[in-house]
Amino acid sequence: MLGYRLKGLLACLGGLAVCMAAAAGYHELHKDTVKNSYAAPLSAAPREKDPLAGINEDFTLNEYFKSHLPVVVLEMEEEPPITTRQNPEDGRFIPLEGVEPYVEGVFRLYDGDGGVNSLDGEPCVVSRMRIKRRGNSSMLYEKAQYMIKLVSESGEYRDLDILGMGEEHEWILNGSMADKSMMRNYLVYSISSEIMPYTPDNEYCEVILQTDGKYTYQGVFLLGESIRQGADRVNISKYRAGDVFNAYLVRRDRLDEEGLMLNTYAREQGFAAEWFGLLYPSRYDVSEDTVSYIEDDLSRIERVLYSDEQDVFSTYDNIIDVDSFVDYFLMNEFFGSYDSGNFSTYCFKDRGGKLTMGPAWDYDGTIDNYKHEPLDTDALAFQTKPWFEQLCRDNTFIRKMEKRYLELRRGSFSEEHIMNKIEEIAAHLGGAQEREWYRWRHVYMEETEYSLEEYELDDKTVLVRDARTYEDELYRMKTALRKHGDAIPSQLSVLHKSAVFTTGVRNWHGVWLFLTACVFLIPLYYIARR
Repeated sequence: MLGYRLKGLLACLGGLAVCMAAAAGYHELHKDTVKNSYAAPLSAAPREKDPLAGINEDFTLNEYFKSHLPVVVLEMEEEPPITTRQNPEDGRFIPLEGVEPYVEGVFRLYDGDGGVNSLDGEPCVVSRMRIKRRGNSSMLYEKAQYMIKLVSESGEYRDLDILGMGEEHEWILNGSMADKSMMRNYLVYSISSEIMPYTPDNEYCEVILQTDGKYTYQGVFLLGESIRQGADRVNISKYRAGDVFNAYLVRRDRLDEEGLMLNTYAREQGFAAEWFGLLYPSRYDVSEDTVSYIEDDLSRIERVLYSDEQDVFSTYDNIIDVDSFVDYFLMNEFFGSYDSGNFSTYCFKDRGGKLTMGPAWDYDGTIDNYKHEPLDTDALAFQTKPWFEQLCRDNTFIRKMEKRYLELRRGSFSEEHIMNKIEEIAAHLGGAQEREWYRWRHVYMEETEYSLEEYELDDKTVLVRDARTYEDELYRMKTALRKHGDAIPSQLSVLHKSAVFTTGVRNWHGVWLFLTACVFLIPLYYIARR
C-alpha cells in the first residue's frame, strides 16, 4: 500500500514539475522577445561651435548643416494635408470629406558610423513611402507629426529594420509642439520599458522636408514604432480566421468614425464616455464572430469590475492581469498623465491569457504640461479613470499599489534615477535643442494658442506656467516630479477610506475554512482509528 501511495505522490510531483516547466518555458518564450531601444544609456552630444550654422533665416539648409543625431529627409511634391476638424460642440475630431490623407514620397535616413550626419553622406535607408499627418489636436499644429508606411516600387508594404528597432513598414515621426522639453514622451517610454512590456521603441532624430527642390528644417522628432501586433511590436498570437477565440489589441479613445468601434457593457451603461476601437485583428480581416467574442469578453470583464456584489467583483483577478493594472496606474499617476485612462489607452489579451494594460502611449501632455490646468502635485487623479475607479474600491488592490510604489521608488521611480535620466536626455540632444528652439521660437518664446493657460490659485495669486527658456522648462519638470513623487504614498493610503471591498480576505476565505477543518478533523480521524 505504501508503495502505491509513494508512486502516486511521485506522479503528482512529476505532473506538477511538468506544469511548472511548461509555464517557465512559456515565460521564457515570450519574455524579451521585443527589442528595447532604451536599455543602453544615451550618448552625450559633441560640443558644437555654432549649432545654427547650417540653417538659414527661412529655415532652409545650407552646406554647413550637420547633426550628431540621425537625420530623416522626407521628399514629397507637397506636404500631407490636414484631414480632420474639431467639432466645437462635443470636441470630436471629424474627418474632412474628400481629402486624401496620404501623399507619395521618398524616405531617406542618414545615420553614419562617424557620429556626424549630413546630406552629403550616403543614406543608410532609402525607401518609397506613403505619408500622412497624424494625431487629434496635434493634427492642427504647425509642426506636423507623421505616420509613414514604407512601400516598394510596386506599392506593396516593405518591412525594414530602422535604427535597430525591428522590421516593420509602419513608423511614427513624433515631434510634439506641445512639449518644449522634447523629452516627455522619451522619458516616460524609457521608464515604462523598465516595468511594462511592449513599450514602443523610439530614437531621436532631426527631420528635413524636401519639397520644390528646397530642404527645410523641421526640428527634433522621435522616430519610433506605432502600436500594432507583431514580433517586434505587441507580440501576441496571430489571428486565425477560423477560430473565434483570438488574441486582440484594443484602444480606448475618442470615437473614430473610420475605425471599428466596440459596443461594450460600460459604454452601454454610461460608465465610460469614450470608445474601445479594435486594432488587432484588423477590421479588414476579422470575422463578425470574432468581433462579437471580443465585445462579449470585454463586457464580461466590465460586468465584474462594475459589480456591487462582492462575490462577483472579487473574481476580477481571474480575468485581468492585476499587476499590469497596478503598474499602469502608478506610471500614469507618477508622471501626471491626465489623458491616459480615457484617451490613447491600450490593452491586449493573448490567446488563453488575461486582459493586460498597455503598451504606454502619448505623454507629451504629462509632467505639468496639461494646457488647461496645472498638475496638482499633492493629489491623485488616476483613481477617477474608467475601470480604475472600480478597482480602487478594493483595499487589496490599493495595498498592492502601495507595496509596488515603494519598490518602484527605490528603482525606476527613484528621484536620482529620474533626474539622471532627464540630464542624460538633455545632454544627448545637445545642439539639436538649440536648432529646435530656433525653428519654433515664435511658439516657444511668445504667447500663442499653444501656450499653457495661466491659473489662479486659492489666494488669488496667478500662476504663470509657460517657460520661455529651455532651462526653465526642465526646472518645471524636475520640480513637479519631485513634489508629486513624494506625495503619492500618503495619497494612496487615503484611497482606503472610500474602499468598500477587501477581496484578498474574501478569496482566502475558503482556504482558511479548509485549514481550520483539517486542524479539527485530522485528530478526530486518528482518535476514531484507535
